[in-house]
Amino acid sequence: MAVAGSSTASAATTYRGYPDSIAVLGHSGSTGEDSDPKQPHVEIRENSWATGTNPEVRSVYGRILAKNPRIKGHNIALSQGGATVQQVLLQAQQAMNMNPKPELILVQVIDNDIVCPAESSDYASFRSGVVAVLKELARAPASRVFLVSQFGSPATYARSLTREQRQTLSGSGPCDFVDSTGNIVKAKAARLDNVIHHYEAQLASACKHFANCRYDGGAFGRVVDKPEYITEDLNHFSVRGHAKAAAVAWAALKRAGLVPR
Repeated sequence: MAVAGSSTASAATTYRGYPDSIAVLGHSGSTGEDSDPKQPHVEIRENSWATGTNPEVRSVYGRILAKNPRIKGHNIALSQGGATVQQVLLQAQQAMNMNPKPELILVQVIDNDIVCPAESSDYASFRSGVVAVLKELARAPASRVFLVSQFGSPATYARSLTREQRQTLSGSGPCDFVDSTGNIVKAKAARLDNVIHHYEAQLASACKHFANCRYDGGAFGRVVDKPEYITEDLNHFSVRGHAKAAAVAWAALKRAGLVPR
């Protein structure tokens, strides 16, 4: 079923060259939060995988800058810690109120919207929120919009932690995939993973109806979590985690035709 006011996948826009500006929308996954051990629980936006300037990260912005000097200084970080898809809509409105509007817009959402177990109404509500974001971003049809999936998976994340770290995450709910002894509960991890895939499917489905949108095809989700990607709060990217996210996003952007191969 087509989304009212949107374009179909067959009308997908073709892009040439590198963008002259970039923005990121979403939650704390792209804010650099907690990425500096010397400054715990602080946003270090220069470490962002999307728009950061730290050469150790080689962010998407940094990779474009190496090819297109016109993008220098045009890296706009609108993402916020704890953002849900409703907050991302406000971020999208901010981006569309800019003059000129960002030419490449990266969107990292899902995390704070997850309900587990989820009902069909939860997925539908999330999809409606994503559609609202994409409709807003369609006000700039020349802008390239890129949606990323949820990074890693519950099982590989849990295996990347020590038993003591896992114990701090334990719970007895239907999707709490670690028990009080720090053991991984495989059935619950699989349940949460399935829920996440359903949320990702909403991203992919919504994106297909907008000519300027591309989805990463699950690239973030296929990453195998490693201890060095995770900060001391066990909830954010380290510098190496941001570097991994940047590399995965860059390869996916090439495959999607949003930057040259």
